[in-house]
Amino acid sequence: MTTIYVIGDTQSKEGVRNPLIPVAYHIAELKPDYVMHLGDHWDFPSLSQYDKGKKSHRARTYSKDVMAGNIAMEEFWAILDKHWPQHKKKCKKIILLGNHEERRTRAMDYGPDELVDLMEFIAPDYTGWDEVHDFLKIRRIKGVNFSHYFQNLNSGKAIGTARQILMKKHASCIAGHMQGFDYAEMMTDVGMIQAIILGSTYYHKEAYKVQSNHHYRGTVMLTNVCGGQFGFNRYSLKSLTKKYL
Repeated sequence: MTTIYVIGDTQSKEGVRNPLIPVAYHIAELKPDYVMHLGDHWDFPSLSQYDKGKKSHRARTYSKDVMAGNIAMEEFWAILDKHWPQHKKKCKKIILLGNHEERRTRAMDYGPDELVDLMEFIAPDYTGWDEVHDFLKIRRIKGVNFSHYFQNLNSGKAIGTARQILMKKHASCIAGHMQGFDYAEMMTDVGMIQAIILGSTYYHKEAYKVQSNHHYRGTVMLTNVCGGQFGFNRYSLKSLTKKYL
């Protein structure tokens, strides 16, 4: 039966620890059929509109943001290639772009013309991924829908809980974007549907989450995926770090 290893938002940026190192060792051990990264690997704080104009924003640069994400990916592939070289033939690796990667797309579309060539030259490195999907595109595997997040039809904003996703989408869905872990299941006339939100596979604390930085950080392995149904195991980043590092 099909297994899918799911990685939530990794939000790589300068000065933070790389969560993909223990994750790579774990993938090499479990040997899933698919690896699904839900997006927001390149954090791009330099392109954030929320911090523009602040002193803390001035020291950030686009090139450092790209380099941080690329180095984290290089470390990930180096471990995977060494400890499970067969992954290139036996495992399909898929990454979905998140709203943080979309910051770069918007900057290229609406930013100064003189920066476009630079941004094309210094770019995220997706080498190693078999599929790279645009922000909010839905990728379906064995009846389960994957997207960085699922949108409310009227507002276009992210649906906030796993149960709400089921009630609005009427299908099994896996999303990132929202920090922590949330699971729901629901019986329908045609069988059970399930939803997971897994939005944080990183170590660091976010400055804006002053009172809520204690959310779950980790990964999930979907097991026996078939017809939109699955079992699952979840693994905290803390436990993976203790085991492999």
